[in-house]
Amino acid sequence: MKDLLQTEFKRKFSMSLYKNMKLKLNEMTFGKDFVCDKRGDLYPILASSDDRSEAVEYNRYVVRGGSVTRLIGQFFPYATYELSAQLDGGSAGFCFALPDAAATVSVFDGKLQYACGANTCERVLPDYISNSLTMIVSCRPTAFDVYFEYNGKPEFFESIKEPAFDNSHDYASFTNSTVALCVSGNVTVESVLGYIDNGTSIADIRPIRYENGEVMIEQGKIYLTASIRMQETMFQGIFSWIPSTAELELCGALFYDAGDGKWCGDVAASVLYHRDERLWYLWVCSFSHDHILAHATFEGDLRFGVNVVDIELMPKAAEGTPITDFAGFSGDEDPDFFYDKNSGKWKMAICRLDPSTRQYRYVFFESEHPFSDYHFIGKGLDGAETGGSFVKVGGELFFLCGNDFNKRADYRIYHKDGMTNARFDYDDGGFRGWGTLIPIKMGSRTRYFWLTFDRHKGSSYNWSYGNLYCFEAP
Repeated sequence: MKDLLQTEFKRKFSMSLYKNMKLKLNEMTFGKDFVCDKRGDLYPILASSDDRSEAVEYNRYVVRGGSVTRLIGQFFPYATYELSAQLDGGSAGFCFALPDAAATVSVFDGKLQYACGANTCERVLPDYISNSLTMIVSCRPTAFDVYFEYNGKPEFFESIKEPAFDNSHDYASFTNSTVALCVSGNVTVESVLGYIDNGTSIADIRPIRYENGEVMIEQGKIYLTASIRMQETMFQGIFSWIPSTAELELCGALFYDAGDGKWCGDVAASVLYHRDERLWYLWVCSFSHDHILAHATFEGDLRFGVNVVDIELMPKAAEGTPITDFAGFSGDEDPDFFYDKNSGKWKMAICRLDPSTRQYRYVFFESEHPFSDYHFIGKGLDGAETGGSFVKVGGELFFLCGNDFNKRADYRIYHKDGMTNARFDYDDGGFRGWGTLIPIKMGSRTRYFWLTFDRHKGSSYNWSYGNLYCFEAP
């Protein structure tokens, strides 16, 4: 490529990702008559009335009277549950049961009904919802977000706060929990699914790399960590991407346990695979534990399926500690690191709140070890920096990051001679998007893609962003 500092990146594609990718966890299948089958019990009855009437007909589950609750599988506190049904005077919904609490979300007579102990509510459904409907319930610790399909896409309807589920992400709780389909009256159920989805938008995009910062590519795909933003809160998603195309696939979800048994939705990970050690190395921002950084090493491949990583939190900095010290400051985020063979040192960058400006700036460190004994080597300029990554272009080391809440496409490129603002043919993205430049050898050339996002707000939640943009260096 031309000199990175002079290159104008060209737009390749852009898209908005809104609950349109699924990593399946559960499914009810209606190809076999599980109601009458005596040689297996696909969906055991958890509760029923004596007058129930049910059958499996033409690949549909039909209830013509009474009530029945059938097990779907194990409840997961970050999953989405979806059912499509025709309600002819009956009701259908889900029952989520923890060891010490049970919540029911259902539709009956043109209304959404919710009950969990004494916490109950009822909401009239909008006019676009008929008796033939698809209801989608996305779970997160403390709440359920309800959507209904409209013109083939999810349309947000209601968030239901539920204190009884505040600790639903506790491993001891959700591994002893269930999710069930509850039906009564005259109902035809056409499909029931449980899955991880990609939320209302994604952010914090970074490629998974080898220890030296080289992007990992296997069978023509690279793998990206990106935070999945829900109606509120978030968790770490893993996506595969065929470079130069708009083909992305949700292939994993990653959660973090800081020693308290809770699977937390922390994000903004920097993930490396150390080929000599045959270990994965990781730094992440633990928003769930006072917004400080944490790290881990582990053997299992985090790219596929639903995984948890046991993390160690950084020791907290004492009050008055200068930001140039390597310690755990509340507010630290967006770390990046790699092993620089030229210097024989690990390089690390931490996005840190500067008390002198009350703005974020990057602070740089180096060490002979990946997780300790770092010493200060420099810091970024004044601004509101975010989402930084180390990248080598033509053997030269650069550091790229986003900046500024109020400007479109305000990205910084740090290099040995100072800082330069990146250039784009269209100035979309930014408002503190991420500086994710990805060099990839494709054919006989190395191509340079810049993946970033804006802050369009996928929901009313302040941190629910953004649209995805891909640029390429010509």
